Amino acid sequence: MASTTEILSRSVAGMNALATVFLAVGILRIKAGDRVGHGKAMAAAVVTSALFLALYLASKVHLWVALGKTNIIYRDGVGLTWDKVLYYLVLFPHIALAIGVTPFILWAVKLAKAGRLEEHKRLAKWVFPVWLYVSVTGVVVWAFMEFSGSLAAAAAKAP
Repeated sequence: MASTTEILSRSVAGMNALATVFLAVGILRIKAGDRVGHGKAMAAAVVTSALFLALYLASKVHLWVALGKTNIIYRDGVGLTWDKVLYYLVLFPHIALAIGVTPFILWAVKLAKAGRLEEHKRLAKWVFPVWLYVSVTGVVVWAFMEFSGSLAAAAAKAP
């Protein structure tokens, strides 16, 4: 049976994957001229991303309570390897862009809700690909942790 650490991690990845789907549907809908469908898909992406954040924070609290740390180290104790370098090359921009893009996502939503569609469109042209990148790389980061055994190793240390 999966541990709480693994369940939370998989849930976080699932929210990222679901947000990616909603983002893809949203861009396809607006390209097809369907503003209503676009709005619904993007609203679902925002809600899914908010659920992601709640689960992510819950996972951090769990790690602190269960393991006394806030992060699981990728392949802890292993020296510098090509996959570790690749992992960190994906992880660091993912984190920086996730933090940086969030207020702009909220601003784009505000512009759309206010009917300021030209401003929304200009902002969304660069916010959308960053948000999509963050959602996709969130799943990639999870896959590194899951398939390297790092999650299972950390979960085995929990009481």
